[in-house]
Amino acid sequence: MIDLSKTIDLSTTYLGLQLKNPLVASSSPMCADVGNVRRMEDAGAAAVVLHSLFEEQIEQESDELDRFMDAGSEISAESVTHFPELTHRVMGPDTYLAHIVKCKQDRKSTL
Repeated sequence: MIDLSKTIDLSTTYLGLQLKNPLVASSSPMCADVGNVRRMEDAGAAAVVLHSLFEEQIEQESDELDRFMDAGSEISAESVTHFPELTHRVMGPDTYLAHIVKCKQDRKSTL
């Protein structure tokens, strides 16, 4: 059997990036898990597009924190020391950057 990966050069350039082949996994819910990103690369993806971080997500994180810090502050002087947990997790810039770092660690594909 002929090993086609050594006989056919599928390398290409996309948006200035040198790729080993033209297979690029687009952004999807699968990209939220580092294990899935690894599986996509192992299956042959030369690059993976992660989801976007929008300005609204950054603003929502800040607005939610402000709302929780102000909640109950009029009840008593001690109430400002009891900050409730956020109602749901928002992927802000720090969390998003940490996700990119995890995906990029010792991977060969382009993110």
